[in-house]
Parts: sequence; structure tokens; C-alpha cells
Amino acid sequence: MKYIFISLLFITCISIALVYGGDDCCRKIGKAKAALLEAIETLQKTNRLLGEAGSAIHSNILIQVAFHARLTQHVTLGTTQTVIYDHVITNIGKAYNQHTGHFTAPCNGIYFFACTFLQTSTSLMLQIVQNSSEISRGHAPRGGSIAGSMNAVIYLHKGDVVKVRHYPGRRLETIRGDWSFFTGYLL
Repeated sequence: MKYIFISLLFITCISIALVYGGDDCCRKIGKAKAALLEAIETLQKTNRLLGEAGSAIHSNILIQVAFHARLTQHVTLGTTQTVIYDHVITNIGKAYNQHTGHFTAPCNGIYFFACTFLQTSTSLMLQIVQNSSEISRGHAPRGGSIAGSMNAVIYLHKGDVVKVRHYPGRRLETIRGDWSFFTGYLL
């Protein structure tokens, strides 16, 4: 597309120079060529600055990715155990797996994730992780059915995995079913 634009610009410059140029035609064509080369250089610099981020944003225009899942049963979690939200309510793009609890990014882009959870009677600490690195954490303190939440906005590369897991080093803690949700979508 940019090459078509550049070609049209060059042809227009030459046409104007020939029609209005008279004796100075060659000088005006030379100026038009210099201006055109400067415009090409500016376009190339802009393209390099956009780099991968520009192409990733452009390629995601038609891609829709969104999921929302609920935990159906109470689960007693061991350290770093993944919470598997087994009842999928929405799964546009099929990126969330209700058997593993993993969301796998189908494309590069900026994603939003949120998790709400309810403990049963002991405190509960969870984290959202990208691959194996924490991107958010949440806590529901000890008491009768107290809720916790967490969210994150993060750039993911195609194939990155995001999941909710029990916080490392914690003793056994129980997450309450039917009141705990995991949500994510491509911005």
C-alpha cells in the first residue's frame, strides 16, 4: 500500500513539473525526486519504530478472545496447585482449557485477567501466573466466607500460559465452589 502511494506521489510530481516546468523542468524534477526520497526515508523510519508492536496490534484487529469460567466444587489446594475453573460460561476463541485451568494466548497482544474467589473458613491466598511468573496475587482473610480478588493487564506472546494457582509455601487452604470465577480477554 505504501509503495502504491509513493509511486502515485512520484508520478504526480513529475506530471506537475512537466506541465508547469518549462525551462526549469529538470531542476524541478530533481527537487521532486529529493522530496520523494525524503518521504520514503520517513516512512521507513516510522515502519522500523512501529516494529513488532505495530504489526501485532494490526494482526489482532479481527481476533476475538474472551473467557469466563466458574469453579463448581470446593477444592482443598496444596502449594502451587492450579485452580481448575471447570464450568466454562464463555470461551470465545477456545483459549481456556477447563480440564487444566490454563489459558493459552492464541496471539500476541495485551490481555486483561480477573479472578474472584471465596474461602470457606481459613484464609486463602492465590496468584495469577504467566508461565511460571506471578503477575497478580489475592488474599481472602480468615473468617466466614470472605471474598478475595485479583486482576492484571499484561502483554502476552502467542503460546504464553496464564493460570490461577495456590500461593507457594502455603498450607492446605480451601477455595469455595460456585462463588469463584476466572475471566480474561484480549484488549
